[in-house]
Amino acid sequence: MRAIDLAYHVKAGALALQTGHVLRSDPFTFTSGGRPWLNQQWGAQIVFASAHRLLGWMGVALAYAAAVGAGFGFLYSSCRRAGAVPRTAAVLTLSGLIVATGPPAPRPQALAVPLFTGTWLLLARRDGWTWLVPILALIWANVHGSFVLAPLLIVFALGDDLIERRPAGRTLLLLLATVTATFVTPFGPGVWSYAVEISTNETIRNWVAEWRAPNPLSLSGGPFWLSGVVVLATAVWKRKEVRLTDIARLIVFFALAVPAIRGILWWALAAPPVVSGWFRAPNRDAAGSDPWRLDPLKVTAAAIILALLPIALLLRAGTDPVTHTSRRLAADAPEVLVDATRGALPEGSRLFVYQPFASWFEYSLPEDPVMVDSRIELYSDAVWLDYDRAIAAADGWDRILDRHRIQGVILPPRAVLKDELSKADDWRRVVDGPAGSVFVRS
Repeated sequence: MRAIDLAYHVKAGALALQTGHVLRSDPFTFTSGGRPWLNQQWGAQIVFASAHRLLGWMGVALAYAAAVGAGFGFLYSSCRRAGAVPRTAAVLTLSGLIVATGPPAPRPQALAVPLFTGTWLLLARRDGWTWLVPILALIWANVHGSFVLAPLLIVFALGDDLIERRPAGRTLLLLLATVTATFVTPFGPGVWSYAVEISTNETIRNWVAEWRAPNPLSLSGGPFWLSGVVVLATAVWKRKEVRLTDIARLIVFFALAVPAIRGILWWALAAPPVVSGWFRAPNRDAAGSDPWRLDPLKVTAAAIILALLPIALLLRAGTDPVTHTSRRLAADAPEVLVDATRGALPEGSRLFVYQPFASWFEYSLPEDPVMVDSRIELYSDAVWLDYDRAIAAADGWDRILDRHRIQGVILPPRAVLKDELSKADDWRRVVDGPAGSVFVRS
């Protein structure tokens, strides 16, 4: 698991559980500390912090796995409901996982996966259970900014009603209830402005790789563009089965992914059930009329998977010898650097921390504020320019550290700034190893 977009969420959730209040101001940085923070993802923070309180980082991993497993389970059910036989539904579901380049990282977006696919499945049912959609939307609006997709899915369902000449009153009421449910947050309708700001913020698009357009030659962009070609070819082949709303759904979700890698996930979850409808079984028996019939092969496979689960949990047990933190976390959780900083500086010291490390420092050393972290939208372009110039040891890097009254600098291995600090008389190296280095003012 990457700590870069996870550790500060766990810490924010722990603070909320401790105080009984959702965080509304930034407690972690000196550049934005105390200022209002529209903490839209507070619900995910509570989930991860609760899991961490129970079972540590293994608990976070299990919560993440449960969310992703449920999400793709709902996706498979949607493919089956669209009429695909089990094998076709399974292939399309796994294809969605591949196009998404594996499950999303352990962070609030992962908790949005079952909310998206669950909403899709409930809308496909068109029965009394469909009225659970506003409840899912309420949860979604307090978990991740992608909640704006909930009303969009209902708009497509409304289009189905109009094209197929079905009464649309219930769907219109469902749409109104769902939009209203998204306002039920500690920040009210402000969560909508947050979602719009995140998706249009130029600083985020310039700084964060996953907000850039997918490259057809990259590991993430290649499967996406190839899937678009395959879906288009399949649509031409099965053109008699393709509905107008199918085309609309595919165009919209494909268009969401074209400008940003982050949107590929939603395309990967939307395309399989649409394509499944083009492969409807000719009759109910062919589709499998008894989903509860026990298949010995399936039961055996499930038993083997369950038997292997304890091994999977033990594979990442223990402490990483380089970072001195849980093996479940990647190299951006350098507890060894946190210990060195804690021992070399008084509490409350301002830290210039390599941005991917900042989330871990906020989790493990929250009493020392950092300059920037993963919440790109919180900081001005001037702050990001200062960080960028300093980390690259550009001309004036020392004046930047002086102006921000930085007392400690934490860098990754082979950082350019490390060489400059090593030569400076007013900086002292505390530690330098495979996890990174720590410098403090001498």
